[in-house]
Amino acid sequence: MEWRAFVQRYFDAVHQTILDGQYRRLLPFYREQKPLWQQEWVRIARAYQQMRKRGAALHGASGRVQPVCWLETEAAIDITVVWTGESRYLLKGRPYEEASSRMLQLRLDKAVGQWAIVGTREQRGDQKSGGEEERERQSNTSATTVEDAASQPLLVVHGAGGYQPEKAVAYAERYWNATNPAYPRFTDDCTNFISQCLHAGGIPMLMSKERGKGWWIRTGKSADWSYSWTVAHSLYLLLKSGGPPMRAVAKKSAAELVPGDIICYDFNGDGRVQHTTIVVAMDANQMPLVNAHTTDSSMRYWAYEDSTAYTPRIRYAFYHIRGM
Repeated sequence: MEWRAFVQRYFDAVHQTILDGQYRRLLPFYREQKPLWQQEWVRIARAYQQMRKRGAALHGASGRVQPVCWLETEAAIDITVVWTGESRYLLKGRPYEEASSRMLQLRLDKAVGQWAIVGTREQRGDQKSGGEEERERQSNTSATTVEDAASQPLLVVHGAGGYQPEKAVAYAERYWNATNPAYPRFTDDCTNFISQCLHAGGIPMLMSKERGKGWWIRTGKSADWSYSWTVAHSLYLLLKSGGPPMRAVAKKSAAELVPGDIICYDFNGDGRVQHTTIVVAMDANQMPLVNAHTTDSSMRYWAYEDSTAYTPRIRYAFYHIRGM
């Protein structure tokens, strides 16, 4: 079977499983890769249950596949593809469409002439390739100094500082599955994306010569950036401080947020934030729908129970953005 036909059959099965929650039709595509199909089934089951808990009625699922790379050896052919899928549902009579992208690794075993899925990947956390988060941990300026950014006398605020959440949301909608060429793209890009959204909404950069201070990015030949611009936990500390440039206000629940606000995710419940999203809309239950990068997502339900990074220990932090 040609790989495109295999992928088509697989995602036809995935889309049907999204609609009815019956995962066993996926098993033949994984052959002996039991941990993989169990992981995929748990993810789809959580997504299905999350929809049901919200009172949503799924009525359609579709997607498209784009090949990324191809490697052929004497024994096998390996292909990596990106799948962008859409789920359509009704909530209190109102239509919604949620979209996300995931990477899938396929392998053809030449000895038996069969394709099988040998890997799926949904990036978790916010570790820039090359150890960005680890460098932030080991920096002489620890992450806690970000929390005191407002008291640093060498920091200079650039820009007007009035936050326009509608512009942040418009940016999040424009670039949820694309890269603005004015900025670098990281392997794990969620916080870089959220920082861009906030800046597009009018939040000024808080400049510094030290990566552990302020909130900033410089592009071009001498490109550099603060940890708070690219690392989820550092941005969380800045938001938690309530200081410039966001002057964020912590909220007790997701229901208190409005479009343009930020959600931070501690998937393991260990106090270390690994992911950030921006609220782009409220659903018919007045709960947030979010956009994000890394696993590029649009109009995704805020709780992330459908993420492979989800654990029962997950903790959230909710922030309303006021601006300068």
